Amino acid sequence: MSSSRHLPSRRTLAGLAAGALALGLLTACGGGSPDEPGKELVYWSMWKQGEPQQVALQAAIIRFTRATGIKVGVEWAGRDVVKQKLPAALTTSKVPDVVDQSDDTIRPFMVTPGVARGLAKVYEADVPGEAGKKVKDVIPAKYLQSPALRLPGGEPYMVPYSVAGIGLFYDAATLTEPPPKDWNAFLALLGRLKAAGTAPLTADGEQYWSDSYWMNYYLYRTIGADGLKAIAEDRTGQSWKKPDVLAAARQIEKFAKEGYLLKGYDAGKYPEQQKNWAQGRAAFMIMGSWLPSEVGSYAKAGFRPASMPFPEVGGPAEGEEVVQFGFAMPVKAKNVEAGERFIAYMTTKTFADELARTASVLSPREDAYVPEALAGVKKQLDGVPATYPFAAGLSVPGWTDKVYYPTVGELFNGKLTAQGFVDKITAVQAAFWKNQGD
Repeated sequence: MSSSRHLPSRRTLAGLAAGALALGLLTACGGGSPDEPGKELVYWSMWKQGEPQQVALQAAIIRFTRATGIKVGVEWAGRDVVKQKLPAALTTSKVPDVVDQSDDTIRPFMVTPGVARGLAKVYEADVPGEAGKKVKDVIPAKYLQSPALRLPGGEPYMVPYSVAGIGLFYDAATLTEPPPKDWNAFLALLGRLKAAGTAPLTADGEQYWSDSYWMNYYLYRTIGADGLKAIAEDRTGQSWKKPDVLAAARQIEKFAKEGYLLKGYDAGKYPEQQKNWAQGRAAFMIMGSWLPSEVGSYAKAGFRPASMPFPEVGGPAEGEEVVQFGFAMPVKAKNVEAGERFIAYMTTKTFADELARTASVLSPREDAYVPEALAGVKKQLDGVPATYPFAAGLSVPGWTDKVYYPTVGELFNGKLTAQGFVDKITAVQAAFWKNQGD
């Protein structure tokens, strides 16, 4: 999955960012005396200047330097930092000590090629200012044990500072009945909404990664995350012919075929459909927990975003898909100790609360501030013993963009029937793996 999709809009949060910057600079004036003056590390971030995450991180960096004396040379590089900037840098002597990105980008571009450093030492470090707590104590096991965070040998390579869950978002001011728990009840609700003249669903149809959430979760609820991973790794592609896949495809086919989706969903440009949802033109939108913050500036008056979990289908529901954003270190990092101290510093509750309030995100820390609009997603994540990344951690570059997303997108947009989807993805995946070689 491309991390370019996990973006809070700069446009919708500009005012919040400006206010938070002033607050962050004021709060950054505290801290202890430097204990190792002269040390400096290089940090390349996925965030850009002025984004809410950047604002919170900058304030924390100021506090870190005041407390430790370690200077931080930070470059707010943007979304291609791990995918494009880092690989080029690794062929030179100018390598950053710390980078940050989502796990679904770090895995294929750092873990798969073997350029990610293990961070077991960081997890054993003390959380600054929190007596008796180590980093491993404030990152719940359901995140730490996810295959998303581990090298092939089992050592963690990333320390998350925010997590994004997936929910079916709706307006709690309009939809006041209890959210349905199972798929049949959910379809019945969609039918009632349609009969009453309200579009039950909308989606940015051209954003195939978001269309794929419907397939992801239906299969998670029938064959489980490991089952999806096994299908994705089948070099023949024949595993897509499983009856559970066809059943999932038929449900998705129904959305377009029977008019459940807001007219024009397959033609509008991002984020037009998010705006339509926030204006009340459609009842539900499946999306990551960044959605409420993205629609904040153009939601209708009285709009109260809330979310429900993906309905039960009848199979396993052992966990939730989670995208984790966090810090990693290249194996060629020069200032390793300073980088490890920096990452440990960013696990404090002070930073967790500040980031959650500034950027309207969820922290992996269970004691951190929770934005009201994300209470439903937080409840989902609190209620499961395990989390998993997309396809339980498949990390082969290109598979999602070349095989999965476009084919699911054609199904979701009514260009393929359910059987046509199965036939096409079987062939496309076989060709993809053939081109990968051994």
